[in-house]
Order: sequence, then C-alpha cells, then structure tokens
Amino acid sequence: MEALVAKALDLFAKYPYLKTVVFTFLLFVFYLVIRKVALKAISKGPGSKVEKQLIQKKFSKYSLYFLVLCIFFLWFTQLQVFFVSILAVAAAIVLAFKEMIMCITGGLLVNISNTFKTGDRIEVDGYRGFVIEKSLLTTKILEIGPEKNSQQTTGDIISIPNSLMLSKGLKNESYFKGYSIKSFVFKIENQSLVTSFEKAILAEGEKFCQSYLEDAKKNINNFCDKERLIVPSVNPKSKVLVDEGKDFSVLIKIPLKNTEIADAEQLFNRFYLNWKVKNADKLKQS
Repeated sequence: MEALVAKALDLFAKYPYLKTVVFTFLLFVFYLVIRKVALKAISKGPGSKVEKQLIQKKFSKYSLYFLVLCIFFLWFTQLQVFFVSILAVAAAIVLAFKEMIMCITGGLLVNISNTFKTGDRIEVDGYRGFVIEKSLLTTKILEIGPEKNSQQTTGDIISIPNSLMLSKGLKNESYFKGYSIKSFVFKIENQSLVTSFEKAILAEGEKFCQSYLEDAKKNINNFCDKERLIVPSVNPKSKVLVDEGKDFSVLIKIPLKNTEIADAEQLFNRFYLNWKVKNADKLKQS
C-alpha cells in the first residue's frame, strides 16, 4: 500500500496536471452523487408534481453552474499557461502576417466606407491614377504622371497595397460626378506682362470649359448641398502669386471634366509657350 501511495506521489510530482485531473474526476463523481440524492429527495418531498419538476430543473441548472465554476478554479493555473501560449502564438502570427492583415483591414475599410469606386481618379502616397480594379488586398490604378504636374496617363498599371489606405492620406478627385476643380500655375518673368497674361489665360480657360460649365456647377452644387458644405466658386478664376516680392506667377483655377484634365493641361502649356514666343523681346528686358 505504501509503495502504491509513493508511486502515486511520484506520478503527481512528475505530472502536476495529473493531480488536477484526478480532483476534477472526483468532483464530477461527487456532483453526480449529490445531484442524484438531491433529485430523489425533492421528488419525495411535499408539493405538486409540477412544483417538484420546477425545483429539480432549477437545482440541476444551478448545481451545474457551480460544478463548472469549481472546475474552472481547479484548472485556473493550467488555463493561464494555455492562454499565454495562445497569445504568444497569436502575436507571432500577427507579426508574420502584419502586412497582409493591414492590407485586408484597409480593403475592408475602403469597401465599407465607399471611399472611392472603380473609375474614380485618386491619389495615395504620391501615386495618382484612375481606379480600374478594387480587391481585398490591393487597388489597381491606371497611372497619371509620373511628374507631379502632369495630367497624362502613362499606360502603366500600379498595384497599391491597401495597407496604405490606413497610414496615408487618400485624395479622391471624382466626388463631383466626373468633374474636378484644377489649378495651373505659370511663371511670368516680366512684372509688366503679368496683367495681360492673366487676362489672356483666363479667357482661354473660360472658352475651354464653356460647353459644360453649367453642368459642372449643378453637379458640384448638388454634392455640396448633400454634404452640407459651402459651395466653392466654380467659375474660372485667376490670381497673381508673388514669391519673396520678386518672382511673379499667374494661377488659373478652372472646373474640368476628369477625362479632359490632360487636354486642358496641354492647351494651357501650349498657350503659355506661344505667349512667351510672342513676347520674347519684352521678356528679355526683364
């Protein structure tokens, strides 16, 4: 007998959780015995059959809760180790698949919030272009640029990881239903020519957008009313920029169809070059 007890103690020392298993088993047996005795006593006690069944049901329910609570406390130490291990594994998985998790999260954010849709013109972290495909991990765009001021598509497809949607600002230029308000800046070397160039480039801009100006106003005003925003001035406008009191530029702001931004850029650039040729003598005097 002593040898059997010694062997049992050795097993408990070697496998600590074995003692918890034995106590759990004994507790479960004790629960079954007590439950059987209690239910039998209730059935023989005073009261109607319905009342006895109700008491038996409540006793079975609450005694089971008590058993589960006791088992939880018995296994609390082992459960702690288990949950710590689970957390360690989860942390390792998160570190290993961090980028993929961020991409999926960004993709869900984009789709749930409807930040942009296929066909919209967007800019993320310096990448600009028209959205041609949205997926859970990436967003594919038809590139515009690559120069910052260029409005031409390059023909290249860029796959942007959706993780950038979480960490970088996103610009959507298509909220006005196919229209944008764009600005173009031109440097003028001779101060005396600033006013004449400003009038000439503004007239060129007004002529370019004349055919769809009213439609652009309507779409932009509808969007601003819906979002409770102050309606910006949609008509073509110009202003003079002065840098450090010596360098002069003219800025023109104009509503454009997103599909015609590149055409407008080329029109204004060619107009600017032709104007410089015509005024070459005056510009040399600056």
